[in-house]
Amino acid sequence: MIGRTNVGKTIFCINFAEFLGLQRMEVFFQLPDGTTRQRKLDMVSARHELSGTGLHKTRSLQSIQLDLPRGKGTRAFKLTDSTGLADGIHPDLEMREAMAQTLQELRHADCILHLVDAKEVQRAGGLQALGELDLQIAEVGQRKSGYLCLANKTDLPEGKSGFRLLQKELKGMNLLPISALYRQGFREVKEHVWRLV
Repeated sequence: MIGRTNVGKTIFCINFAEFLGLQRMEVFFQLPDGTTRQRKLDMVSARHELSGTGLHKTRSLQSIQLDLPRGKGTRAFKLTDSTGLADGIHPDLEMREAMAQTLQELRHADCILHLVDAKEVQRAGGLQALGELDLQIAEVGQRKSGYLCLANKTDLPEGKSGFRLLQKELKGMNLLPISALYRQGFREVKEHVWRLV
């Protein structure tokens, strides 16, 4: 899961894990300095502790291991929430290291779920809302068969309009309208992930 800060990545990860059947989650935090820690959380606590409206609440890679049914067995799927990216050089060294960690993970991921804020696209009137950063993520992502761009906040009128602008301006991109908060589009995301595992 990758995207700018405050586009809904963490709430998507928590709600998607719950949509896939998880009732409690064991979260593995991989810090930029290489250390790891883990915590077990119920879904309500995870939403409260891991997500928020402030900038850069996610300051490291946060992974949830899911065992998905496949044939007569199961396949492991690691859903990783990443630090929100921002344009320019962040003044905080810890944030720069966390963003570098996110970009490194992007290079090695089999499945890239790129979350963008469709409401902001509408407000800006087009692709300038995405900016160079999101366009570069899309360019790297599209080189992999597991890339999917998720246009979040399409439960809002501005988000629906923003999604239509994205469809028009990003022809040929693997693009899906969702609401991370209300779990709209999750069935389609699940189908995308199922094809890869």
